[in-house]
Amino acid sequence: MRRALRTVPHYRERYAATGTLPPLTRDEARLRRHLLMPLDAALLPRRDPGRPPREHVAELREALRLAGHPLRGVDVYEVTRASRDPVRAYGTTWRVLLDATAETDGGPGRRTPPDGPALVVGDPGWADGPWPDGVVAVARFGLAAAAGARPAPGSLWYEPWLGYLGAVAAGCGELHLNTARVHARTLDGGTVLTLLKRRRPTFVHAEPEGGGAFRPERCPRHGGPVLRSVRRR
Repeated sequence: MRRALRTVPHYRERYAATGTLPPLTRDEARLRRHLLMPLDAALLPRRDPGRPPREHVAELREALRLAGHPLRGVDVYEVTRASRDPVRAYGTTWRVLLDATAETDGGPGRRTPPDGPALVVGDPGWADGPWPDGVVAVARFGLAAAAGARPAPGSLWYEPWLGYLGAVAAGCGELHLNTARVHARTLDGGTVLTLLKRRRPTFVHAEPEGGGAFRPERCPRHGGPVLRSVRRR
């Protein structure tokens, strides 16, 4: 947080005006994205190259491991709306499948099942079967959806503007945080997140949709940080 106050214009402005860092909403982050960049990495919005693919892959890998999915000997396919070259990392090839809403030269994308042993990470509509033998579907969910229906063990917590943040561990059914990347706390009646390894843009006290329905606690089985619905307390 101290580094953000020193180097990121958005947080410097907010702290100078109020003496606090209020929750950062998705809409505010979108409108002020260029002000969430550190001063030594500031870019005009039209020149922002986005996240490096390997950084995104590392985040996804950690979420899959947290959920208990074995990665040895399988390819991982992520359902997206944008094409990306395959990435070879951690002994696995990381590919994309275009979502049905993705626009390509040939029109909307079509669901094409992968060959061979694979994990397919996508929204619930994609995670539903049927899939060929050897293909395992992994559902991802946002916190707003989890507030209405408890996500299944093995699923991944994903917010499009923040990335992969945690997973529902198969052994306990609790929503575990990826503590190497995410710190959660309560602020103004809801849960906010600070992303520990993201600098471009920098997220401090980011407020995910549905954050008011969850509170940070400890996993009763593993002892690690989890988010639990206030209805379960």
